[in-house]
Amino acid sequence: MPVSEASQDLDLCLRSLEEHLPNNGSVSILDHGDCSDLWRPGNDLLLLSPHTQVTAGFLEEMQAVLHLCERHAVVAPRTNGSGFLSFPADEWAKLQGDLPRYQLVSAIGNLCVLIKSEVLERFGLFGITPTVDAVNEFIARINPFGYSTVAANRAYVFSVHSSNSAGHGRFQIDPLEHFASLYSLHRPRILYDLYHLPPQHSGTSDFALNLLREIEPLAKGEYDIYVGAGADQAFFLTELCGYRLHDEQTSSPMLFDLVYKPCQIFRWDEFARMTRLAPRVAFTLQDIIALRCDYIGNASLPPLFQRTVALSDQVFTISEFSRSDFEAYYGSDVPMQVIYHGSHARLADGETAAGKHILMIGNARAHKGLSEAVRYLGDDWPLVVVGGDRLSSGQLSRRFMHDVFAEAKIVVYPSYYEGYGLPVADALALGKPVIVLDTAVNREIAANSGDPNLHRISSLDELKSAVQRLWDEPPQTGNSYARRWSDAAAEYLAAFRVLLNKDIDLAKMRRRWETIRLIESLGSS
Repeated sequence: MPVSEASQDLDLCLRSLEEHLPNNGSVSILDHGDCSDLWRPGNDLLLLSPHTQVTAGFLEEMQAVLHLCERHAVVAPRTNGSGFLSFPADEWAKLQGDLPRYQLVSAIGNLCVLIKSEVLERFGLFGITPTVDAVNEFIARINPFGYSTVAANRAYVFSVHSSNSAGHGRFQIDPLEHFASLYSLHRPRILYDLYHLPPQHSGTSDFALNLLREIEPLAKGEYDIYVGAGADQAFFLTELCGYRLHDEQTSSPMLFDLVYKPCQIFRWDEFARMTRLAPRVAFTLQDIIALRCDYIGNASLPPLFQRTVALSDQVFTISEFSRSDFEAYYGSDVPMQVIYHGSHARLADGETAAGKHILMIGNARAHKGLSEAVRYLGDDWPLVVVGGDRLSSGQLSRRFMHDVFAEAKIVVYPSYYEGYGLPVADALALGKPVIVLDTAVNREIAANSGDPNLHRISSLDELKSAVQRLWDEPPQTGNSYARRWSDAAAEYLAAFRVLLNKDIDLAKMRRRWETIRLIESLGSS
């Protein structure tokens, strides 16, 4: 029988101890004095502080849990007191039916315990008036023989004088209990996780910051958005100005209803933090290039990618290609929601689509095809190369990048592998002819945008002739890339809304919790 949810009515649920004793005479009760005064062999022994008030059914539940297993020796209830067995009464009343019936603990923090008769007969009674410390010494003494102490999560007592003893063992807490405070009335909180951003501009950071810029104002009045950022995010300080920042090292402890990372998860400690901060976890899988290219990834990534996708409540991806690529790699069909990138690029007043140079975008990695494309193109045209051993795009300002795009006559994006390709979207939005390889993702962009300025070539040995043809022709107009970041943000927010309006997936949350406990235990072994 749960206690009342309203604190002012809690006293209505309290009863005298005698009303809640089992009728089978199987329990001896001691609330003061020496144990030997009242305990009789064959009876379980209840040690109960005189400053304790009990609730209906507490003792029956404790005794049932005690006898569920031969190795259960001592059982303690949940309580309003301090220490790791504490559980606010109103939260317990709502959640106790969904908690595991019991959990192992290594000590108790308040003097309300039920001790099994057989254990007392084997190891002896307390020789003095029992205290919390004396009971914990008894627990430590019997544990080497394989006897456990457990918390009966569906039994509750009120402690007038609580103790902070035995604060250890908190790692054994059930995740539902960890997130119990989120069941109280509050405006839902979303953590937008940017802890992963390296201190440089990239496609990953552009996506994350452009989406944040649009989704935060859309969510106002409905959700509180916090941005997870640590010391490494100082590089983006001006772009994060005005947001509510959450740094675990400096911020007050806070739990969130949902944590969302706009990137796939590359480290178990990233997933552990997400698991610890919210009962709902979501992220965007951009691509699996780190799995496809051995020189980028490592042996730990395949199981990490697979498990984090399986254990998350919602996985997004930026193209149908990225979704199907993941499916092909693992040979399994995992539900993912495709949300395409937008673009903020637009020509300013006075700017035209006409340009004066060829712009080539990429980086030094082999799959970007940049150095190969430069070699194929030759020196017949004015060329600006951003990435590789030329200009390092990671340190360039957004103003510079806009200008170099706006002044380009043709944009070449020679990548062999992309999850989407933001430079393609931005160049099309500016009305620029774009040359790309004929890959699945570029065919997908062409089909979705219908933009005639997207030109696909089968290999880079066709690059020079394609540039020659386009250099002599004006860019086509009338169908530039129209999708905005606000469109993408609205779709993400709608998906968040669906997720937050559903009950927490307790089974998946517990699988995440246990997986992280396993990973951390392996790391400490």
